[in-house]
Amino acid sequence: MELPKIELISHKNNLVEIVKSQSTNYDGLIVIFTDKSSLANLVPSVKTHLELDASFGSNIQLILPESGQPCRRILIAPTGSLYHDYDDARRFKDIAYSVGLQALKVGMRSPLVCFADEPITQTKSEWTFNQLNDYQNYLEVTMLGLLESSFEPIDVRQHAKLTGKDIETFTQIGFITGTEVCENLIKNVSAIEAGRRISKDIGNPDPEIMSPINAANYIVEQFKYIKNVKVTVIDDMDQLKKEYPLAHAVTRASLPVARHHPRFVHFEYTSADQSSVKENLFFVGKGVTYDTGGADIKCSGHMRDMSRDKCGAAAVAGFFKTISMLSPEKVNVTGALALVRNSVGPDMYVSDEVITARSGKRVLVGNTDAEGRMVMTDLLCEFKERAIAHFNSDSPSAKVPSLILTCATLTGHAIRAYGGYGITLDNGFARKNKVSQRIYDAGHVLADPFEISTLRREDLECVRPGRSSEDIVSANDQPSTMTSRGHQYPAGFMVQAAGIDDYGLDNKDGLSIGFTHLDVAGSAETVSAEAWSLPRVTGSPVAALTGAFLL
Repeated sequence: MELPKIELISHKNNLVEIVKSQSTNYDGLIVIFTDKSSLANLVPSVKTHLELDASFGSNIQLILPESGQPCRRILIAPTGSLYHDYDDARRFKDIAYSVGLQALKVGMRSPLVCFADEPITQTKSEWTFNQLNDYQNYLEVTMLGLLESSFEPIDVRQHAKLTGKDIETFTQIGFITGTEVCENLIKNVSAIEAGRRISKDIGNPDPEIMSPINAANYIVEQFKYIKNVKVTVIDDMDQLKKEYPLAHAVTRASLPVARHHPRFVHFEYTSADQSSVKENLFFVGKGVTYDTGGADIKCSGHMRDMSRDKCGAAAVAGFFKTISMLSPEKVNVTGALALVRNSVGPDMYVSDEVITARSGKRVLVGNTDAEGRMVMTDLLCEFKERAIAHFNSDSPSAKVPSLILTCATLTGHAIRAYGGYGITLDNGFARKNKVSQRIYDAGHVLADPFEISTLRREDLECVRPGRSSEDIVSANDQPSTMTSRGHQYPAGFMVQAAGIDDYGLDNKDGLSIGFTHLDVAGSAETVSAEAWSLPRVTGSPVAALTGAFLL
């Protein structure tokens, strides 16, 4: 689904005249405002409404102004408060998304968007406590909200094609702004949105439409003509069993069903200027296309929504689309997705099994519903090996920091602890390089917010062996929501099971490897759903990752 044409127009303190001159090029006007008096200055015909109706301007409303006013139809869209202690850039994201939906219902296909009062000229709020202006990216956030409102994922598009229905979308959107605009703004926004759309195409569909095989085929098709990102798919079952034994155990029960076979997808982006590289980044995405819970089966309705357990992998795939469009010079980026199905069957893995990981660690399975950490750990180990090899190479980027990140809808505890926010937590070297802080700051101003959690010694100690038959334990026998530090200790498991804990700040060879775990169980979907349906997939954390590492 192609992005609409985007145009930026500067009004240079003459907003009314610019709106009048540009309105003939668009089929409607959207006015985003905070103060009702600012709205009245731009659209004089609303003054009577404001005088006679105290509630006017509190919600999105359609105005059909008298002749001589800018545009034949105007949608007014209030942001709500911006300057209370707890307001942030999502005010613009939320209103842009809502007014975009309404504009499509009204029949607008090429709206012109303007701001009656622009926040960056009104406040120098420092909510983030580090001199970042909360609304410095309000324009990008608004653009992304409008683009989000007009997108339908691949399963919806497929159905529309089969039934001959048209999908309502925007063909072009104009944005009028009085702030100084970066010349790369449209490029950056387009790259983030393109990445989010890949993420939603993979994350939203049901487990058959986006099975491991279909997800891998979709990715290959999307990157077919992209030259700066190499995509490789591993589909050989013997190779998967040998190189990724923990993931193979998880997907064992799916093997009798050919269409459910696993796929591992690797991405490789190398900066064109290795002397400019500041970081080597590695991303591992959890792509469990359906999670039954395995032998520890999800019962009492808890299996609902488990087709979305692939949203971590979906986000990593989307992020590589963004990378391909921005071609950053300062990073090399490697990625991998473990696309598997945690099925139930005669050959399913079970609790009490001891499985030897790629690292050589013997893993005692404590709960087969703790499968996400299992499918990612061997990839973590592989990227640890690659980071070591790169460090010992003669590449100009060999001695810059290597940072490995996992991205997963991993635990219900993440939702219990932080609601609809993504969580990020670091090992020592990642914390030294401020990885979580950068994701937090970027997510805050780009309306893709994260909370910073902490990996502590208890999270490593609790999974250590209690007998000589194993080297580490994957989980206890309780759901994460019923387990203390239920979203932290899985990271403690992965960092040890992959052998990354040998490359901490105290490594005697001078090689420290950063590890950051992103649990996006809360942010990959909206908090609530419509009626009995499933929540909307958001594409998080593509925007936060882009702001943290690429912009």
